[in-house]
Amino acid sequence: MNNIQLQPGLYTNIFPVTLPEEAVTIMVIKRTQVVDLRALRTDIEGQKANVFVYAHKNCVYGYGQDAIAFLAGKDFQEDKIFLRDIPALAAHVVMDGLILSALSKGFWQREKNSPKGFEARAKIFHPSPKGVTSQGKVKVFAGYDLRCAHYPAVESLGLVVDVVWAYQDEQGNPLNMHQMRIKNALNEALVIQEEFLRSTRTKTQEEFLRSTMRFNLQISQMRMHDYLLPFAQEFHEFTLPCGGQAQLGSIPFRVILGR
Repeated sequence: MNNIQLQPGLYTNIFPVTLPEEAVTIMVIKRTQVVDLRALRTDIEGQKANVFVYAHKNCVYGYGQDAIAFLAGKDFQEDKIFLRDIPALAAHVVMDGLILSALSKGFWQREKNSPKGFEARAKIFHPSPKGVTSQGKVKVFAGYDLRCAHYPAVESLGLVVDVVWAYQDEQGNPLNMHQMRIKNALNEALVIQEEFLRSTRTKTQEEFLRSTMRFNLQISQMRMHDYLLPFAQEFHEFTLPCGGQAQLGSIPFRVILGR
């Protein structure tokens, strides 16, 4: 149950991420020494190795349970790195660790975390549907759209958390919005979504929201109090694939209005 109450004010849906203070072990190689990074990732998938590789600037970094054993034979070298010194790498390490933690709790992932770019992003969903439409028998899954990036203004990593939904037919095949309309199931699915978010709210939260609604304009109060804050509490601490623990703040960043 979500026991966190936000003070009146403006809030984003970005939660601060605290990295481990100690250095972690990362496998490193010069980018010029990796002839085909895509082939390396294909090799990792083919051997089902628990290894993540991420290229940033002139280096390729590798981490994960099998990283040392797997990458040592490919000329990677062990190095001790403070994640705070390489924010782009830290964002991907945090996202990979968070996804592994979520999968261990039964969540499923629709889109894999992209190894490209500065921003790490993924979508995860609760294991069971929150409802099934009577029209078309469409399963409605609630999930989270997650993005991790470094925010220079606050000198911190931040995890953007938002609500996302997925639809599946009776055979488990994914459905897009166009297919939902063809099945005449979209309106009913939207009702299921709203009822699910409302069902998680307590009487105390309802009273609090009524008293502060005019202050919190940044994002939907229903999503924040009933869905996003509980997520931050559930994943308050998780293990990183390179070792060490990361912590997710229970209170999102506030909006500071300038004069």
